[in-house]
Amino acid sequence: MRPTFPALLVLASLATPAHAEPMVMHYLPQMPLRSNGVPDVPMAARTTRWAADAGLTLTWKPVPLKRSLQELRTNRTPFCVLGAFDTTERRQFARYSLPILQSNQQVFLAASRVAPALRALRSAEAAIRDTRFQLLAFDGVAYGETLDRWIAERAVPPQRASAASAQLLPMLARGRVDFVISTAAELTRLRAAGGPDAEQVEVVLLPGMPPPPTRHLACSQQVPPEWLTRFDDAVRARPAP
Repeated sequence: MRPTFPALLVLASLATPAHAEPMVMHYLPQMPLRSNGVPDVPMAARTTRWAADAGLTLTWKPVPLKRSLQELRTNRTPFCVLGAFDTTERRQFARYSLPILQSNQQVFLAASRVAPALRALRSAEAAIRDTRFQLLAFDGVAYGETLDRWIAERAVPPQRASAASAQLLPMLARGRVDFVISTAAELTRLRAAGGPDAEQVEVVLLPGMPPPPTRHLACSQQVPPEWLTRFDDAVRARPAP
C-alpha cells in the first residue's frame, strides 16, 4: 500500500538530518532566567519548544539589543535575536522567522504631572510630535514602522537611553523625561518591583495608536535558510496557544 501524504511528510522530515550545532540565541540581559538557563518569558519557552520539534538545538546568550543589531549588520557569525520587531530597515541585514509572539498593545507610560495634558491631545501621533513633552526612546529599539516614522520626524529628537541601564520610573517621576512608549504590562511589572516612584506614572492610550506588532526571531545572514525553514515549519505545525 502506498503511504499517505501525511506519512510522506513524516518520512521526509525523518530523512532530513537535524542540525547538530546549537544556534546561538541572543536575549535581553534584563530577562529573568529559569533554572535551565532559558529566559523565563513566553516567547523563549515557545522558541525552545518549536526548536525541539524541528530537531534544532539552541544556546542562550544575554546581549544588549543595540549590540545584537550591530552584530546582525556585520554578519560575521550565525545567530538569532529573540523577539525582534520586523522592520523594513532590518530586513536589509536580517532573516526573519514567522511570528513567535503577538505583542501587547503599546501605550504611553507618562509622568502623572503631564498625563492629563497628553490625554487632551487628539491622537497618539500628535503626542509624539508635540515638542512640549520630552519623549524617551531606547537605543536600538524599534517600536514598529509607524511609531518609528513619527519619532524620526519629530522636530525635537527624543532623549535616548540604553534599555539595559535606564531607570525608567525615576526618570519619569523626577522630571528627566515626560513619557515613553511601552505597555501596561510593563508598568504593572515595574510597580510590582516597588519603589517610591511607581505611583507617579500612568498609562495613557490615545486614538490612533498602531495595533501591536508581532515579534520574531531576527537571524544573521550566516544562518542557513534551511534552519529557518525547519523552525517555521514547526511553528506552523504547532501554533502557540
